[in-house]
Formats: sequence, structure tokens, C-alpha cells
Amino acid sequence: MAFQQQPDHPLRRPIAQAAAVTALLVAALALRLPLLGLELRLWLVALGAIAAGAVTGRALAAHRVGDEGLRLRLRWGWWRRRPEPRVRPLEELEHAVEFSLGTAFDVHYRLRPHLRGIAAHRLAIRGVSLDGQHERARAVLGEEAWDLVRPGRPEPEDRNGPGLDLSQVRRVVDVLDAL
Repeated sequence: MAFQQQPDHPLRRPIAQAAAVTALLVAALALRLPLLGLELRLWLVALGAIAAGAVTGRALAAHRVGDEGLRLRLRWGWWRRRPEPRVRPLEELEHAVEFSLGTAFDVHYRLRPHLRGIAAHRLAIRGVSLDGQHERARAVLGEEAWDLVRPGRPEPEDRNGPGLDLSQVRRVVDVLDAL
């Protein structure tokens, strides 16, 4: 008959710890140490700590280590789940649009690269190159969108000049979306 290891009982360790602490108390009593009151208090504190460890160990034993529900997160509260992480490129595009409403610098250096990438991709699907076929790209995009994404667009003379209106951004996005 093969040896079968019995499953470890969850209270085996706390019982062994309590027995060890009690054995120390009995040894102190046998030696007739002068501080019997202190020894009894320390024994009670040790038994309380062992019991608290056993109870919390039992309560947490059913939960996975990475269980989000048990982590105390001061910012989001005890049982709330964290919001889903934002998509980084989408977040960058949102910031570029927000900034482009402010200054011409932000239109040229923040929003324009995003719009150029989108326009180049959408035009390539139609067989038109943004950089090589200027007239065809201009005809497909229209004047307003072409002015923003055209190759060689000069830097704004007044970097702090006004940016785009939200309605202009919407029209350009609608043109790109229609491609």
C-alpha cells in the first residue's frame, strides 16, 4: 500500500504555535520566575495574535493573490474596479485636437502630423499618394483639408496666432472619414 500524504489541516500551524507558547508558559511556571503576571499577559497576547493570524489566514485563503477585489485602493475605494486604461494614440490625438484650438503652433506641430498620417493612409487605400500625386490628393481632400496636410506646408509666422475652430476640425475630420 502506497503512502498517502494527508492534506494539511488549516489550523495545524496555529495549534502548534499555541502549544509552543503554552509550553513556554508552563516552563516559566515550573522555574518559578518572579514576574508571573507579566508572563500570563504575554501568553494571552501571543494566543490572541495566533488566533488573529489563523482567522485572517482562513478568510484570505479562498482568494487569489492577484484578486483586485481585496486590494484596498484609497483612490478608487474598496470594491470599485479601476477604469480601463486609455488607448495611448487616441489620448495623444485628443490632446492634439485640444491644443490645436489654441495656437497655430499646436495646429502645425501637434495636430497636423496626426491628420497627415490618417490622410496618407486613407488616400493610399484609394491608390493616391499624398506626397507624390499632389493634384489628385488635393482634388480628393478638398481645399480645407489639403491646406492642413499638404507636404511642405510652411510653419506659421505667428506661432501664438489663433488655432483652428472646432467647426474647422470637424469638417476636416468629416472629409477624412468620408475617404
